Amino acid sequence: MSEMTTIEDAERRGRSELWPFWRRVYAERDPLPKLECRVSRPGYRFDEGQTLPDEYRSLLLKMMRHEGERAGNKSFLGLMGTCLDIAETFPAAARVVKAEYIAEELKHAIMFHRLAVGLDPDFALRDVPYAHYAFHLPRETWADDAFFHFFVDLNGAFHARDWRESSYVPLAKMSATVERDELGHSEMGYWFLREIVSDPRGRALVQSLLPKWYAAALDMFGRSDSPNVPRFIQWGLKSVGNAEIRQVYKAYVDAKLVALGLDLPDERAGRRFL
Repeated sequence: MSEMTTIEDAERRGRSELWPFWRRVYAERDPLPKLECRVSRPGYRFDEGQTLPDEYRSLLLKMMRHEGERAGNKSFLGLMGTCLDIAETFPAAARVVKAEYIAEELKHAIMFHRLAVGLDPDFALRDVPYAHYAFHLPRETWADDAFFHFFVDLNGAFHARDWRESSYVPLAKMSATVERDELGHSEMGYWFLREIVSDPRGRALVQSLLPKWYAAALDMFGRSDSPNVPRFIQWGLKSVGNAEIRQVYKAYVDAKLVALGLDLPDERAGRRFL
């Protein structure tokens, strides 16, 4: 039995009425918007083992530093431990699906580790702490954790969607799996939110916490005027700029939040990166 067959078999045996959350979403439709490049650019394609142009390699490593799900990244393993600590106070059903989430993130850690080794073995073993403040916001309640997964994992799904057209072949090959899984993790957070808002006190808590997480989620896409973005697009490492992907993400999350009966925050309030 091959390595991937073993992983796929374990995933099948872990399926339940709830898990994986992506299953029903993708069965109904393609849930995420297509991100189309609107500028003319060369059709670069680079595979593992090829000599990469210096600027391309530098940009690719910069991108991968933001993708912390690597087995050699101690900060990622620490984040997973924190996720388990937080879940100790959750209802039993939520703890079960949270454990499935951890298992799936560890699968991603293997995938990104192999990609990193093929790119730069030294980088693969480097500890890269999570720089964005969204990863360091206090998660003091189940509602905080629900927002973390709904927003932050969804950010990962949108970026993985963009990688489908990546000029770096190993990243393009794994993009569909990562997109699907991360959307499922976001749906897990959304399921948590639905459970919490079913109680009036829970709804009030969720509404009060929403502005904090909403601002951080929109900030995760970086500055709209980032000088590096045109180079990422020209090399085929991204298809669209930060402002465009942020806007399609915002439209997606706004519809989901309104469906919960929540009032949307001011999109500029509390923002650090516009």
